[in-house]
Order: sequence, then structure tokens, then C-alpha cells
Amino acid sequence: MSFLAAVLASAGEVEMTDLDKNVSELKHKITNLEYDIKEAMEQRYMKFAVVSKDAASLLDTAQSYSNQINNLISRIDSQTKREVLDAMSDLKMFKSTLEENKHNLTVIEQVLEASMNLTTDNLTKLSLIDRIKKLETAQTILLNNENLTKLDVYKPLMREHQRLTDVLHSTCVAAWRKKIEWSENDTESQESWRVILKISGSQDDIRDTVSALQHFDSLNIEVKQFSDKLINLIVKPIIIQHLQVDVVKFVNVSTMTLKVSNNEDELLSETIKKLKNVFEFLNSILPADINEIQIMSYLGSYASQQFCKYFKDIVIFNAIPVKYHNLDNFREELTDVLEFNEYLSELGFFEKSNDELINYIENIDNLFFTKISQLYYDRARTIIKKDLHDLVEVNNENRWSSDDDNQDDNGFCQKIFAYPQSKVSKSLLEFLDLIDTVASEMSTIPENSTWRYHDILNNITIMYCDVIPLQHCKVLEFHPQQSAVLYNNIMYFTRKLAELSPTYKNLLIVHLLEKLKNLASEILHSQCKQQITQIEKIVNQSDIVLMAVNSNLGYSVEKSMSQCYDLLSILSDLWRDILPSTVYCKFIGYSCNGLFECVVNKLFTLEDISATSAEQYSSIFNKIMKDIPSFFPEPKEVHRYVPKWWQLNELVYILSSSMKDIENRWADGKGPLANELKVDQIKCLLKALFQNTDRRAALLKHILATAQS
Repeated sequence: MSFLAAVLASAGEVEMTDLDKNVSELKHKITNLEYDIKEAMEQRYMKFAVVSKDAASLLDTAQSYSNQINNLISRIDSQTKREVLDAMSDLKMFKSTLEENKHNLTVIEQVLEASMNLTTDNLTKLSLIDRIKKLETAQTILLNNENLTKLDVYKPLMREHQRLTDVLHSTCVAAWRKKIEWSENDTESQESWRVILKISGSQDDIRDTVSALQHFDSLNIEVKQFSDKLINLIVKPIIIQHLQVDVVKFVNVSTMTLKVSNNEDELLSETIKKLKNVFEFLNSILPADINEIQIMSYLGSYASQQFCKYFKDIVIFNAIPVKYHNLDNFREELTDVLEFNEYLSELGFFEKSNDELINYIENIDNLFFTKISQLYYDRARTIIKKDLHDLVEVNNENRWSSDDDNQDDNGFCQKIFAYPQSKVSKSLLEFLDLIDTVASEMSTIPENSTWRYHDILNNITIMYCDVIPLQHCKVLEFHPQQSAVLYNNIMYFTRKLAELSPTYKNLLIVHLLEKLKNLASEILHSQCKQQITQIEKIVNQSDIVLMAVNSNLGYSVEKSMSQCYDLLSILSDLWRDILPSTVYCKFIGYSCNGLFECVVNKLFTLEDISATSAEQYSSIFNKIMKDIPSFFPEPKEVHRYVPKWWQLNELVYILSSSMKDIENRWADGKGPLANELKVDQIKCLLKALFQNTDRRAALLKHILATAQS
């Protein structure tokens, strides 16, 4: 062997010996490191004990061992080249052992790196975004390395990652809400503030917080809540309550305060100016864009629809004048709306395709008529709901003379609607003033638009017809006086509409006049029927039928007749000073006739009437017939208003007369008795009053014969 060969052989043996020694020592150290790592992981993630060794120190040690392994592998590769044949098997064994240890070290390094990214002490010192990145790094390591899933410490590490993620999520939300603070004052003091919006932090801080919320998919919820409060606490109070806006800015702190305003109403331009101040405040504080998201556009996606609704329905609609001649000036004010719409579009709060405000104000005439219609309808409803009992006297009996009985263009004779002296509600006069206002306005607008006012007048009248009976139904049921008042109101209203007819030729009121008259008549008829029902109830509860055979029951009948008279007397007192004389007579007569008809029908059902009972019947009914005429202005004309008056007279005459007197009263079918009573009715009374004798039979035969002739 040459000297060089001997030297190389000797060097190879030394190298091999050194490698063997180093590998053994390194293997021992790695084993010790594994135990240290296992103990540290168990204490931190599995036993929840304080970490005894610094993860960074352990990671440095592991990386040092890894470097040593890489050097040894390199040396093995070099040695392999020199002594390939002689040392192949030993070197491969060393290399295999080292690669196995290197794999273990790689796993250790990944566990340590994940642990370091989950260390709370490290996270709390970082910004929200950096903390998110740390957690994402740990998550990537834990999810993308299958070898880690086999470790006992894997599940504790995943639980720790989830816990820290939840904590960071809550921290992000809390940080946002701390930067965006709302304060509300519920007191009613006119000097106090109402709402304060305080935004803290620089734009970079806000941008980081928004990015963090976006990472956790919480941005939608927070922006939605912010937009709702913006509309309800800022926009609506400015629009509805006319609150003032006060903006104050400091370094990293800006506040916007809404304060009570003394203005109950304000110009359209002033409201727009205050709303613009709000958006300028938000635009100057909030970042322009975050992760390709424009924050104002994001806010607008939630708030723009509500904002448009309130701005249209309240700001613009309330600013529309109620006089047609003021519309031209208002059209000039609408330029402020167009400029404001353009500003919100440039800001991103409105989408470029959002033309809602522009479309709304395109046809201002329609908006004008919509507003005045609503105004008049609301006013009409308010008046209709007012009480009826506050009365005022009206007297138009001499409104037209007999020479002025001219018909208007609708074919109505004005004298038909002349209203006599009576009382109506003050609320009706308010309603008529409203009608006059609408009619007067109609003369100031272009002729092609007068149909709109015709519709308003028509609808107001229909509303009166349909609503007023329902609105006062309870009062009408229990207070007869209110029925009379409402009758007067409706009929007086009818006359006023008739006056409008010749002035406004296109006013379609013909069918409305008839409807109103029928309604008035129905109201009083209904009240009369209600009183008659009460009368019938009183009569039916009496002993009027039993008295025919038992004269001791006369007091019961007399008492019931007295109650009926009292009821009619009260009705007379309530109606006498309210209704026109002719109307009063007609309906009080109708009510009295109800009593007479009830009594007459009862008597015709009797099969037997004793002489004593007949005398008592006659006395009781005579008293009623003596008192009833006092209800009428002309007592002697009572028969004109009570159809059953003469019939009851004849019936009382029969009760107190002999058969001879009855025969004379019949007068061969030509006397008063024949005019008021039918043959069958007379037969029933004769059979009940007189015994079955030849004289009665002859009288009945005579009445029947003369009636047929």
C-alpha cells in the first residue's frame, strides 16, 4: 500500500469513528429533546400547567440539532464518495438513523412553531391583523401536517386554537363597538341633547378593526346595526323632529351631536344641509375603502332604501306647498334635491343606478294633488269624529222667495233645499268651511286639473255619508237628541251642496244629494223604530189583555200607558228645539202612531171584554188622546201626523157606546166608523163587547150588508 493510500485509509477510519460517535451522541440528545418537548406540551396543553421551558429555547435547540444532522449527513455523503465500497453499509445505517431523527425533529419544530403562534403573551402585544395572521399560521401548520394528528398534543393544540379564535373574535367586535359609541338621552327637556355619535381612533385603526370583522364574517351584522341606528337615531330625528347637527373633531376622536331645535318647521334646503353634514362627517372619519370594499357603499346597501323612503315621504312631501300658485317656486327648490342625490351617488351611498329620488319628483303636479287630497281627507276625518252636541242655530227659511224657484243645471229646484230655522253642530260648519275651501281652490287652477278637485269634493261627501253613522252609532243608539242633530246636519249639508251645483257645473253631486237625504231620513226613522220597540215592550209587559176579563188589572195598563206617554214626552222635548217644525211633527207623529197601532192591534185580539173593562179602556185611552196633541205646535192638526188617530178615536167610541150608537156611527157604511175601521175589526169588537143576542146578530148583519153595498 502506498503512503497516500495508507493516509487516506487512516483518515477514513478516523472519520468513520468520529461519525459513529457523533451520531450516537446526537441520537441521545434528540431523545432527551423529545422527552423535554413532550413534557412541555403536556404541561401547557394537556395538564394546563405553567410551561417550564421556553418554547423558543426548545425550538432553537431543535434547530441546532437539525443543523448538526444536516452536517453529519453531508459528511456521510462525502465519506460515501471516498469509501463507497468499504463503508457503504455503515454509512447507510448512519444516514437512515439520522433521517429518522431529522423527521422527528421536523415534527418537533412544527409543534413548537404552532405553539409559539398560539402563545397568549405573544398575541396580546400585536395588532388585531397580526394576531389573526399568527392564528392562521398555527392553523395552517396543524391542518396541513398529517404527522401531527398522531400526536397526543394535537387535539389540545386544536382546542387552544379554537379558544383563541373565539376570544379574538369577541375582541374584534368589542374594539369596533368601542370605536363607534352611541349615546341617547330620553329626557324631554328642550335644552338637552338627544343623540351623540362618537367615533374614536385613526382611520388605520378603524381599517384594521373592519378588516378583522370581515375576517370573522361579522362585518355584515355590525354594519347593519350601525345603519339601523344611523337611520333611527340620526336621520329620522333630523327629518321628523328637525334636530340640529353639531360636529366636533379632535385628534383620533370625532363626535356628532343632535340637539333640540326650536323650529317646528323648516325649509327643504335646511334639512338637506343638515343631512349632508351627517354624511360629510361619516365620510371624513371612516376609511374610504377596506380590502376592496367601499365603506360608504357597504353602509348604503343597508341604509339607502330606508333613507330614500323617509326623505321622499316626509322631507319632500312635507315641503310641497298646499297652494297651486306656489308650485313654481317649489320647483326651483327641487334643484337642491338633485344636487343632494348626485352627492350621495358620488359618495357611494347611492348606487349609480339609484334614481329613486329623481323619479319621485319628476311629476310634481301629481305629488301636489296627492298631498292636498290627503290633507283634505285627513281634515274631513277629524271633523267627522268630533262630537255632535255642540250646537249653533241656523235659519235660512227666507233664503229664496217664491219668485226664485229656478232650477240649477242639475235639475234641482233650489227651494227644495231651503233649510228652515233649526240647530246644527258646529263641527258641520267646520266641514262646510272645508268644502268651501276646496271649491275656492278649484277656481285658481288650470281647467284641465279641476277634475281632481271634483274628485276630492265627491270623496269627502261620500266619506261623510259612509263614516258619520258608524262613527256616532253608539251615541245615536242611546241619545235620541243626537239623531235629530245628525239629521239636521245632513240635510243642511245637502242644501249647501245644492248651492254649489250651479256654480261648478261639472260637479257630480246629483246622486250624492239623494244619498244624503235618504241617510238623514233613515237615521230618524231608525230612532223612531227604536222608540216604538221600547213602547211595544212596555205594552206587552202590561196586563192589557188580561184586563178584558179582570177589571182589577186596570192600574197595570194605566201605568204602562203613562210610561209610554213619558217616553214620547221626553222624545218631544229633545226634538222640539232642534228639528225644523215640519220634520219634528212628522217624526214625533210617527212615534205616537207606533203607540196607537200597538194598542189597536192588542184590542182587536180580545175575544171578550167586560163592561167594566171597556169603561176602563175608554178612560185610559181618552187620557192618552187628550195629552198627545200637546206634542204638536198645532194640537188640532194632530191627525195629520198620526195616521191611527181617528182609528183609535173610533175604537174608544165603540168601547163606551151602545149598539144603537154604534149603528148610528156606522151610518149605513157612510159614517166615521166605516171610514176608520174594517168590517172584520168591527165584528171582533162587537162580539167581544156584547153578548150573543138577536140584537147583536141583527147589527152585525146590517153592517155586513151595508158594507157590501
